[in-house]
Amino acid sequence: MFAPVEMSELDIFVPESDIDAVAETLARLSIVHLQDPSALGKWGEGVGPEWLGRVTAYTTQERRVEELLGRLGMGPGSRPWKGRLNPADDLAAIEEELREIETEVHTLTQREAELKREIRRWELVARSLDSLAPLSVKISDLRQLELLHLIAGTIPTENLARLEASLFRIPYAIIPVHRYDGRALVFGFCAHEDAAILERALQSAFLEPLALPEESKGTPQEALAEVAQSLEQAQNELAAVQKVQQELAQRFGPPLQSMLTRIRMDRAIADARARFGHREGTYLISGWVPKDRATELAAAVEETSGGQATIEERPIGASGERTKVPTLLKNFKLLTPLEALVTTYGTPGYREIDPTPILGVTFVVMFGWMFGDLGHGLVLVALGALLALRVISRLAGQAQTGTILIACGLSSALFGLLYGSVFGMEDLIRPLWISPMHDMWTLLGASIAFGVVVLNVGFWCRVASAVRSGNILEGVFHTNGGAGLLLYSCLIALVAFVALGVAVPGWLVVVSGLLVLTLLFAQPLTNLLSGKRPVVHGSLSMEVIQAFFELFEALIGYASNTLSYVRLGAFAIAHAGLSLVVFIIADILGSGPAGGVLRVLIIVGGNIVVIGFEGLVVLIQTLRLEYYELFGKFFEGEGVPFKPLTLSGL
Repeated sequence: MFAPVEMSELDIFVPESDIDAVAETLARLSIVHLQDPSALGKWGEGVGPEWLGRVTAYTTQERRVEELLGRLGMGPGSRPWKGRLNPADDLAAIEEELREIETEVHTLTQREAELKREIRRWELVARSLDSLAPLSVKISDLRQLELLHLIAGTIPTENLARLEASLFRIPYAIIPVHRYDGRALVFGFCAHEDAAILERALQSAFLEPLALPEESKGTPQEALAEVAQSLEQAQNELAAVQKVQQELAQRFGPPLQSMLTRIRMDRAIADARARFGHREGTYLISGWVPKDRATELAAAVEETSGGQATIEERPIGASGERTKVPTLLKNFKLLTPLEALVTTYGTPGYREIDPTPILGVTFVVMFGWMFGDLGHGLVLVALGALLALRVISRLAGQAQTGTILIACGLSSALFGLLYGSVFGMEDLIRPLWISPMHDMWTLLGASIAFGVVVLNVGFWCRVASAVRSGNILEGVFHTNGGAGLLLYSCLIALVAFVALGVAVPGWLVVVSGLLVLTLLFAQPLTNLLSGKRPVVHGSLSMEVIQAFFELFEALIGYASNTLSYVRLGAFAIAHAGLSLVVFIIADILGSGPAGGVLRVLIIVGGNIVVIGFEGLVVLIQTLRLEYYELFGKFFEGEGVPFKPLTLSGL
C-alpha cells in the first residue's frame, strides 16, 4: 500500500532445445513482464520477424474459429487444451484441421442462407398473389396487359412519400399491400407510354423487383396454391439443413472451442518468442518479476530446463533509461476497485507514491459531502449491491463499479445524518452537525479547511515520492515539496490571523520571506548542494526571472486549489436546494382532487432525477478535485503497467 510491488529484474539464459518448454512455464506462472527487445543490446539483434508473422497468423485463425462458432449457433466460449504447445508447428496443424471444418460448415451455412432468401421470396410472392386473389384473370394475362404497365416489388417504407414528387407528370397508381422490416411490397401501374418514367422513379426509390411466377399460368388462386407448396418445400428443406447444423454444432463445437484455446495459448507464446533475445543457440529472456516470487520462478525454470538454464538478477535500472520498471499496484481488496480511477489519470511510476489509498478516503468523503442525504445514499447502496452481487447478468462486468457505488452511498448516508436530510426532507430527523440551507458559511468554511488538509497530504506525498526516487533535494526545494509545504502553511496562517483580526507575528512574515527566497533560488541551491557545476546555467538574472514567474504561478495555484474546495459546500447546498424545489413543485401541482397521488409521483420522480442527474455532476466534480487539485501536487502518472506473459486461453 502507498508503494507499488517491489520488482526484481531477471535475465534468463535458455538453450534453444528448452526454449518452448520454458516459455510455456513462464506463461503459466503469469508473473514475468518481458523487456522490450530494443533494450537487449546485441541480444536483440537476433530477434527476427518470423514470430511476429506467426502472431498475425494465429490472430487470423482465432477470428475464423470465432466466426465458425457463431455460424454454428455457439458462443465464443473456450474449452481447456490439455496437449503440449508447439507454436512453431501448431500453426500448420491447426490450419489443416480448420480448413476441413470450414469446408463442411460453409457449404451448409451457404445453403441455409440460400433457403432463407428463397423462403422470403416465396412469402413476398404469396403476399402479392394474395392481393390479386379476388381477380379471375390468369397470371399470364397480367403479364401481358394491353393498356397498363405493371411493376411489383419492395421499396423502403420512407421512400413511398417521395414517389409523388417524381411522378406528378403522369397518371399512375402505387398500391402498398404489405409492410415488413422497414420495407413495403407495392404494385405500380401506369400507361405503357409512361413505363420508363415509372420504372426510373421506382429505381430511384431503391425498388427490388418482384416478378410474378413465370411457371404459373392459371389464376392468382391457382398460383397461390403452387407458391404455398413451393414455400412448404423450402421450409422443410431449411428445417432439415438446420437439423444437420445442430448435429455439426455437437460434432465440431467442442473441438473448435478447444482449438480456440490452443490458438490463443500458441499466440501468447509466439508473441513472447518475438521478444526473446537470441544468439548462437541460446535465448535470453529478460524482464521483471515481483521480488517475492522470484524464487518460485527460478525453481520452475530450473525444473523445466533440467538445470540447463541460467538465471541472473540485475539491479533495478541496470538496463538504462530506455526502459521503465513496470508498476504492479497492491492494495487492500476494498481499495482495488478504486485503482481504476487512478489508472484513468495515469499509472504510478515505480518510484512514485501510489495514490489509491488516499483517493479511497478523499473520493468517498468528498462525494458524500456534496451528496449528503440518508435516503439518496441508501438508494446508491442498493444500486451498488445489485452490481456488486452480479444480480443482473448483463451488468456482471460492472461489479467493481458497484463496490464504488456502495462506498459512495454509505458516505452520502452518513453525511445525510450529519445534515439531517432524508430524500430531501429536512424535518424528519435532527442534523447531527449542521443544515446546509441554514448554516451555509459554516459549511463553506469547513469545506475550505478540509481542502487545506487534503492539499497538505499532497505536499507530503510529493516529498515522499522524491525520497523514494532518490531526488531528495528536489523534494525539498520544489514548489509542491517541503519548501512549498512550509510556505503554503505560512500563507494559510497569515490569512487566518488577518481574518480573525489578530496581529500577525513578525517571525511568521520573516519565515514566509525566507521561504520565498528559497524557492526563487531553488535550482541554484539544488545544484550547489548536489555538487553540480555550474551552479547557475546561463545568466543569474534570467534564472531569477524564470524562478519568479514559476513561483508566482505556484502562489496562484495555492490560492485556486484551496478555493476549489468551496465546491464541496456549494454542491451540498445545491443538493438541498434542488430537493427543496421538488417539494415546492409537488405542493403547487398536488393541491387538486387527485393531488395526493400526483404529489407522491412528483416527489418520487423528482428524487429520481436528483439522484441521477446531480449524482453524475457530483461524481464529475469529485474526480476534478482529485485529478487537478490533489494529484497535481505530486502525481505524474507516467509509469508502465505490469503486464505479465500469460496464456490468454486459460
